[in-house]
Amino acid sequence: MTKILGLVMSVIASTALASEPSDRTPGASASPMRALLARDQSVKTILDSMGSDSLSADVRQQIKDHINATFDFTELSKLSLGSHWDERSAPEKQHFVSVFSGIIQEQNFEGFLRYYRESQIDYQNEQIDSTKATVKALVPLKAEQVEITYHLHRVSGEWKAYDLLIDGSSTAAGHRRRHVRYIRKYSYARLVEQLQKQLSRLTQNSN
Repeated sequence: MTKILGLVMSVIASTALASEPSDRTPGASASPMRALLARDQSVKTILDSMGSDSLSADVRQQIKDHINATFDFTELSKLSLGSHWDERSAPEKQHFVSVFSGIIQEQNFEGFLRYYRESQIDYQNEQIDSTKATVKALVPLKAEQVEITYHLHRVSGEWKAYDLLIDGSSTAAGHRRRHVRYIRKYSYARLVEQLQKQLSRLTQNSN
């Protein structure tokens, strides 16, 4: 079964009213599930307004902005480097976040666009514990069903995802294993160099 990583990740489900939180859950501003539903509706509105599957550069960027507004890319970057994060200088951290988040944003667009076009998200439940939360969802695609678990925390009063579990596998942990192995075998500088090349390829392919 194909695994969708990247975090990847996003969902679709504009009409799944039965999946919305009940009146017993916190209000829209306090509910990560409602925040995800609002994002999905924004993207679906854009896609529904298109007369074909072909998307202009402006429309692609609009969709990317909605999808990626869900994520805390600084925390994603920090988790992907593990203990090597603390070894980096402030400029190095800033540069790594810029490059790594660029890759994830491009991958998110392709992965989540498939979700939006093929299916409708089925949000199962949310659990909120002070400043952290999880939201579980199912995406029944044409060839498979993908289970997504969002791990979120509050950033400036908004819910942001810092990790996604795809069919039980943590995307943050997967990136961390690859990055740590690469740094151990080569160097941090070479890792960043390879990530920059990857971002350049993804950016060129999206144009």
